[in-house]
Amino acid sequence: MFYVLAITGVLIALLGVAIPVILTLSRINDNQIDFGYNQIPCVEVNSSLKLFKGEVAGGESMAYIGEGKIISGMEDGRIMELDVKKNTAQTLFKIEESRPLGVRLINETLLGVADAKLGFYLYDLKTKKLEFLIKAGDLVEDVPVLFLDDFVYSLKRNMVYISQVSDRFGYDEQMPLMMRGGRHGRILTYDFSTREVNALPIKFAFPNGLELSKDESSLFINEFQRFTTHKYELSSKKLSTFSIYSGYPDNIRSDGNDGYWIGIDAVNKPHVYYLEKFAILRLILSFLLDCKIVSEDFVIASYGSFVHVDHNGKIDRCFYSPDGTKFNQATEVLEQNGMLYIGSFLQDADYIAQLKIHDLY
Repeated sequence: MFYVLAITGVLIALLGVAIPVILTLSRINDNQIDFGYNQIPCVEVNSSLKLFKGEVAGGESMAYIGEGKIISGMEDGRIMELDVKKNTAQTLFKIEESRPLGVRLINETLLGVADAKLGFYLYDLKTKKLEFLIKAGDLVEDVPVLFLDDFVYSLKRNMVYISQVSDRFGYDEQMPLMMRGGRHGRILTYDFSTREVNALPIKFAFPNGLELSKDESSLFINEFQRFTTHKYELSSKKLSTFSIYSGYPDNIRSDGNDGYWIGIDAVNKPHVYYLEKFAILRLILSFLLDCKIVSEDFVIASYGSFVHVDHNGKIDRCFYSPDGTKFNQATEVLEQNGMLYIGSFLQDADYIAQLKIHDLY
């Protein structure tokens, strides 16, 4: 009984100290956020074209299929074909109770989809056939598949690499996942030759965006909760830090040459850097969020931001929309034919932003 009372007393004392500190930090002005990266100025985007306005919602990821057409997955489970030349949208199909996130082509006719609620599946654009390769709840190395986010296909290995955000929290539990921290996400592999599913031998804190190096020798992994892109050498299995950001990196996509575009989902408010260092503060903040004492706006600032990194991981370009009106909470940047297309997972993001690369310089 004594120990119970003692522990209760300690918890109350911690709450008494931590809550005022957290609430005081919450009053820090958003303007103190630093968008700069190693003296690289972040350029404000002054104009954007909002395509498919009102016809899409939460198009996080995009796959270019040629002839000015893009495929993207929506918040309500629709997979849509978007014609950027005609600014028209049509639904290819919809799966109820699903949330398609990573969307990419495996080949000219085969579309891959990483679904946060259902698993990983293929859709043949010609035959309209849909096939699940990995289902939510499947055991991979005795750990259940849960909350898949993004994937990339390796032609040389005939294999897909798939990010699993967590093996403890689902798509609808993202804020508890963020606040409790911990590295319990992983990268799954699916071998098309053997149909075997395995996992890389490293854990990550909210791994999401994936991309391969141009020669496919390395896998780039965005670790959302550590504000970092890692470089994983597939042969040597060596992991190194590729780049670090002042916000949460979502998807990473090649620019078609030797560089990469990184969508910055949200920009940290200054105090978040301090809270990230202390597990007890994260737990208390999670409690405050659950009880609606503070809102999610306390944690993140809803800006639009994305960066470009070179083949060495150096950030050489940064762009942002400070009020989120030109684009907001960019989850992916897709470069095609002199244009950038900006996706966002937000349910009220009812458009895909189009930017002319020439206008950004």
